[in-house]
Formats: sequence, C-alpha cells, structure tokens
Amino acid sequence: MSRINEPIDREVLDQLEKCSTSAIADTKHEGVKTLSSAIKPVHTDCTFVGTVRTVRLDPSTLWAPVQTLDATLEDEVVVVDADDSVDEAIWGELLSTSATATGVRGMVTNGAVRDVAGIRDIGFPVFSRAVTPRGPSGNEEAEQNVQVTVGDTPINPGDVLVGDESGVVVIERDAVAEVVSDAETVVKTERDVTRLLDEGKSLGQAFEDAGMV
Repeated sequence: MSRINEPIDREVLDQLEKCSTSAIADTKHEGVKTLSSAIKPVHTDCTFVGTVRTVRLDPSTLWAPVQTLDATLEDEVVVVDADDSVDEAIWGELLSTSATATGVRGMVTNGAVRDVAGIRDIGFPVFSRAVTPRGPSGNEEAEQNVQVTVGDTPINPGDVLVGDESGVVVIERDAVAEVVSDAETVVKTERDVTRLLDEGKSLGQAFEDAGMV
C-alpha cells in the first residue's frame, strides 16, 4: 500500500471531528486550505472527517466514479474533480448507499449530484457544486489517485478533509498532527470566551482575557 493510501489513526480523525471547520481555519496553519463557498452540503447533516481518495473525470463525458468507490477504504472521503461541469450528476443515492456500507465518510465534488432526498435519508455527507436530475452519459474515469482541484483548492490523495455546515477545509497530510493540536487550542479558547461572557464580561474584555487579542 502506498503512503497516500495508508490510513490515518482513527483517534486523530475523531479528534478532528470535534473541531469545527471554522476552528480549523482559525489555526491559520499554512497546511490548511478552505474550499470555495461554491461547494455546498446537499443536506444539513453533512459533517464528516476523512482521508482523501481522489478521482478526475473527463468533463466532456462524465461518469459516476464506480471504480474509485469500489477501491475506497473505510474512513476515506471520495473527492471527485469534474472540472466544474454540472450538466450531469456524477453521484446519487446508489453510490451513497455503497459508500455507507463500506465505511466511507463522505464525498466532495465540484460537479453535480442527484437523488438528494435519498442521500439525506441515508445520512451520507455529500458536498457538491450543483444538483441536477440528469445522470452521467460517459462510461469511464479519467485518472485516479492524482492531485485534483476542487473548490479552487489543490487536494492530494492522503490529505484530510473536514466538512460541516460552514464548508470544507483540507489539511495537508504532513500537517495533520500539528493542526489537530492547534485546532483544539482554538476550541478551548472559544469555550473560555463563552465562559467569560456568562460571567458578565464584555465581549472585548472576554477576548482579551482569553488571549484572543
């Protein structure tokens, strides 16, 4: 197994799952990038954390990434680069059902998806650029396990993606341990601010006392 497909410790992923995308972005770590706001959750229960497995599709002949999904491991997130083509859906209820059974944690694409009601009922986290009922017309994937660009952001296989209702952030694989520590510090600081506000401090004073300014 290549390093890019080596699993990241489940405990690390669980730690990240306790940190919002906002907290992770607030670490200001150079290994953290935020996907464009054009990439949106298709339903409200789309929180996920997972290791990236990528696939690039030919936008002139889109196809559902079946081969990639069949190779995807537990705790991974499928990232599909459709080159911003949204005329045809490349993901739907059936792929979400298969992904859930395998233990895949989510899917992110700059393309379109369909079967939103079915995906929501399954509870599978999906982020996309658009929604359309039209299915794909192609029959193959272009490239697997390569760097892709989704939401104006380069994403490599083996990176870690975190998503929630605020959006999606990507963490470079080599930066994960440091980002986890920094994000937990951000979360703790925010809790301190909340506690100080509950004690009657002004917002400015709470920020100062908690070390945010």
